[in-house]
Amino acid sequence: MENKIYYGEYSLRHWIDLMLKKDIVLPEYQRSFVWDEKAVKRFVKSLKDKQFIPPVTIAHYKIQDDGNETNLILDGQQRLTSLLLAAIGFYPNKNKFNNSEPIIASEDDSENDESETDVEKKKSIEWTFEKLLKNENNTIDNIKENINSGGNYTHIKGLEVDDDFFDDTFLGFSYIVPTSEDKSEVQKSFSQTFREINYFGKSLSAQESRRSLYFMNDEYKDFLDGKTEQKDVLCSLTINENMLSKKIDFIRYLSILSQLKVQDSAWNVLKYYSSYASREMFYVDYVSFIVGLEQENHIEKFDGCEIATLFPNNCWKERFKKLYEIILTLTEKIQHDGKKSKVNFDSWIDADYYLFGLIYYVLFEDKKINLTDELFEKIRIVISEKRGDKNLAYSRSPNRLGNLRERLDESVNIYSEYVE
Repeated sequence: MENKIYYGEYSLRHWIDLMLKKDIVLPEYQRSFVWDEKAVKRFVKSLKDKQFIPPVTIAHYKIQDDGNETNLILDGQQRLTSLLLAAIGFYPNKNKFNNSEPIIASEDDSENDESETDVEKKKSIEWTFEKLLKNENNTIDNIKENINSGGNYTHIKGLEVDDDFFDDTFLGFSYIVPTSEDKSEVQKSFSQTFREINYFGKSLSAQESRRSLYFMNDEYKDFLDGKTEQKDVLCSLTINENMLSKKIDFIRYLSILSQLKVQDSAWNVLKYYSSYASREMFYVDYVSFIVGLEQENHIEKFDGCEIATLFPNNCWKERFKKLYEIILTLTEKIQHDGKKSKVNFDSWIDADYYLFGLIYYVLFEDKKINLTDELFEKIRIVISEKRGDKNLAYSRSPNRLGNLRERLDESVNIYSEYVE
């Protein structure tokens, strides 16, 4: 079925009026509102800064059963809802509404092994902006009056918007008008459109998402990519995780060891990030910290970890070269059966014992390491102990924070005996 598609833009005020008058509505299959208050404020700031905002997609829908017509929001619920919330200055209290399906599920809830408060996981709630539109003639003022008591909504703090912002700022749209009036055909077309929007806009991988924060930053790109003269300093080391072999995540080591250098104790790293799932936020915040973007949570955690502080005069560049050479030597020594193939660690237990101490002393302490047979024997022994029958709980949950900290501490201590 062919559709006519129109493009344009409306002022933020006009978008809000369309919602208040119910001239645009959410189809039943649209998920609940998921943006947190910080995301709403960030969205407003992006609009103020005239940043590019993807256009909203609206579709005209003629319901044959009763002859009514409506306009469905196929894509843009989070943006439009945020506009309305900014206009009223309130945000739904998530404790007052039922939880919907979780947006980020913990890979293993049992990874929590201490009482530290993790970064709050994002949740969707059974709430959409249509819960605000209870009257026939909705206005911003009567919405404020209706929600000003009961505790279901809380003031958005630090939000600075005025009439000029809503009147003089614009958000684009694409408007789909079906050429057919056959209900089933139109519904099928809209479903396909919605699917394609979400398919082509599907989430980036964790590494891709982080890289998007610095991919055009010539000053920090090689540092965060772990590259020296176009070479991967970790020499394409890989690890088996979730039944897949994937490249070792350099930022994982860079962020943890940067914090270790400042904290000077393995038992202080990753504070507030005890669950495995929350650590991606830690890595993203590290990238944000390095390139000067706003962090999501606990913004003090990387104090003192500036490149200029840890690596004066960009000495990391020379140290990256040294790290590359010593990792090459490492891979030659631990390749199985002497085969010249890439090293693939079977567990984070193996990878961390080999890499934490090595990267720490070469990159952060600028030390030379003697990769002796005795050193490798000590590492093999401790790995065997951790992966042995007596430590099944450890080997099944290697990324519990206590286990990770223990590997960090022991790896650094083992290598300390072999540095010059």
